[in-house]
Amino acid sequence: MKIFKKKRTYIIILVIVIFLILLFGKRKGTVSVEVKQIKLDSIEETVNSSGALEPFVDVEISSDIMGKCLRIYVKEGDSVKKGTPLLKIDDISQQARLKEAETALNYAQSNFDYVSYKFENQKKLFEQDLISKSEFTLSELEYKNSLNLLTSAKSSYEIAKDNLEKTVIKSPIDGIVTAIYVEEGENIITGTMNNAGTVLMTISNNKKLIVKANVDETSISKVKNGNIAKVVFDAFPEKTFTGKVYVKANRPKYSTSSSLSSSSTTSVEYEVKIILDDSFENKLLVSGMSCDVDIVTLKKDSVLSIPIQSIVNRENREGVFKYSEGKIHFVPVKTGITGNLKTEIFSDSLKEGDSIVTGPFLSFKNLKDGLKVKISTEKKSPYGRKR
Repeated sequence: MKIFKKKRTYIIILVIVIFLILLFGKRKGTVSVEVKQIKLDSIEETVNSSGALEPFVDVEISSDIMGKCLRIYVKEGDSVKKGTPLLKIDDISQQARLKEAETALNYAQSNFDYVSYKFENQKKLFEQDLISKSEFTLSELEYKNSLNLLTSAKSSYEIAKDNLEKTVIKSPIDGIVTAIYVEEGENIITGTMNNAGTVLMTISNNKKLIVKANVDETSISKVKNGNIAKVVFDAFPEKTFTGKVYVKANRPKYSTSSSLSSSSTTSVEYEVKIILDDSFENKLLVSGMSCDVDIVTLKKDSVLSIPIQSIVNRENREGVFKYSEGKIHFVPVKTGITGNLKTEIFSDSLKEGDSIVTGPFLSFKNLKDGLKVKISTEKKSPYGRKR
């Protein structure tokens, strides 16, 4: 029994010794680091936002006259040309008004012809001093009144004729019927100052497409008209569409969000409109699709570029660890623009081709100037995980 206890004690002591050797041996060992060469590269500074796709031209069709919808000639998704009939409104009342206006016009025309003939005779008699001045003046006034009556009747007739033509609603543009809001048999009303009229349908011109994105107030000052934008739609995550900023709103949009703690915060955003470049792949896009937008606000070519994680802070100075002949040395740097996990650097002590420490991240806190290191041979995945 005693022999068994002694063996167990020896085993425990041996395990502790091995653990201490491994622990302190590892601490005294050479640190493994990952290095990468500095290279000249292009860097794009971007503003990121989310957005949605809309047609460049989106026309809401309404009616200038009231009446009942008799027939709808199109359906959603139909392609239409400018002038294509879309919808028919009951025209019985408009036909009656046109007939009434036509009768009034014929009467006014006949009356004018009679008064005009009479006036010409009175004019000749007056020139021959066969009638008095007052008689001629009275005839002249009658002539002018009949002319005004005829002019008014012509205008009323044209209005009635136009209203009858408006009972057939036609497309004002070439495009696609993207929405229909009425059904046959519904009453259609016109808009007033206080009440919006009936929106019948929407015609969209999808030859040009725009993305509307909301940019945070902290970034909007960087965005300029003409900036290139890269757009990735949720429906096509592998494809990048390009475009340009053509409108930047000058008035903000306010939105309020609530958290679990019942407190609410108000965010300030500005709408930016991006017109997509022409592409045959645009035919795949459908109005309303959501997307992520990267607006390129600044681009620099052929600048010293390093991975952003290489930047460390030592004694309140930004810098990198330069690797050379098994040792690392801290080199202060100044940084420029940052984009796509890369940053621009300025330093008289660094040049293209120099090797700098890029990882692993957990080792950075133990690195110091003059430390001996070895280059890690472990491969990393694109996301920084070993494999």
